Amino acid sequence: MKKIFLLLIISTVYLGSFAQDNIGTPYSVYGLGLLPENNGPFTGMGGVAAAMRDNKNINFLNPASYTALDSNRFHFQFAMTGEYSHISTHKQSSHYQVAQNANLNMAFRLYKTLFFSLGFTEKSDVGYDLLYTNLIPGSSNAYFEQNIQGEGGLNDIYLGLGWRYKNLSIGLNLSYIFGKIEKRQTLSALLEDSYYIRTSENNRIFDVLFTPGFQYKFNLSPKSKFTLGTSFNFTQKMHAKKEFISYKVNTSTSSSETLDDEILNKGYLTYPFRILSGFSYTYKNTWEVAGDYTYQQMSDYEEFGTKQQLKDYHKGAIGLSWVPEEYGRRWWQRNKYMLGAYFVNSGIDIKNTDIDTYAFTLGSQLPFATRNGELLLGIAFDFGMRGTEKNGLIQEKFAKLRINLSFKEGWFMKRKIN
Repeated sequence: MKKIFLLLIISTVYLGSFAQDNIGTPYSVYGLGLLPENNGPFTGMGGVAAAMRDNKNINFLNPASYTALDSNRFHFQFAMTGEYSHISTHKQSSHYQVAQNANLNMAFRLYKTLFFSLGFTEKSDVGYDLLYTNLIPGSSNAYFEQNIQGEGGLNDIYLGLGWRYKNLSIGLNLSYIFGKIEKRQTLSALLEDSYYIRTSENNRIFDVLFTPGFQYKFNLSPKSKFTLGTSFNFTQKMHAKKEFISYKVNTSTSSSETLDDEILNKGYLTYPFRILSGFSYTYKNTWEVAGDYTYQQMSDYEEFGTKQQLKDYHKGAIGLSWVPEEYGRRWWQRNKYMLGAYFVNSGIDIKNTDIDTYAFTLGSQLPFATRNGELLLGIAFDFGMRGTEKNGLIQEKFAKLRINLSFKEGWFMKRKIN
């Protein structure tokens, strides 16, 4: 128990020090920000999760999978993603680097076929800094600059339970969703004696979200099995507090004048209905093929009673993994090699153009034996494209490095030799 409390303390320090203040994709300006396109311990397989279950990885995207974990071990998992992206229009280009999609999880068996998990994940990520220069209406040679900035996102601290009865597993994650989304805008005329107007909108979100999950395993033969899985959440109105201020600053005298100052203590943001469903097929604990489909009804997304003109979110993912020999003598025989791909229709529609994401993935999970447990190092890469240069829009070509550390320790194993 001392070790468990120590890990909880480390986790709390980690959560307190983590902040979502990276500058990333300009498309995170819409809605709740960029939703995780590839998340969880199986990112090398395109991020499939609905039907994935094994005794080494904490699959927090479907709580029913907790029942597959090693019942004699304490499981601990940490993951982080780094992204490099080249962004371009038909006129100019730039690039950015960003860290995102962090998660921290732990799990263990409570009683017989009842398992428990605790963790932190990111629900969305906001980070953009856009600068436009436009002609002042009615003028032939006078211009103004518009700078749009945003940062923040939603986080998720959850408690999860998974229970198994024969081939059926059911689970539930109880999540506390919280976060801050800050939007700033500066308008300034490019004149010698002028002023600029700055606005700042700060939304703080907090509420509880329930995510049930189900998995059913079919034993097709002694060497093969087929699993179906799903997890979902219903539409949830989340409590939010909105703070808005705008002011005018004279560039010559630096004097400022408040134009509007409003605090809306009571309000709601709508977290829409979401469902994740999929399958996995395993042969001889060597080959595994899996596929997922995710749907989220983002067309219902509202901020303080106002719909945000988004379309529904769709994601399809498929993945393949291969372990040459699970108990082989050489390290490369025990590795899991993964390949996958995913497609995302984000629900963002600009100038009648859908903002889609295409990517393929590859990775490996390398096992390392420790004194009283096992460490699994997962390394995966995404290579893909988001958006388009058509109609004057922005296209992003990205490469992501994903690190996932899974550790299981034999704290609950009884000593056999004194």
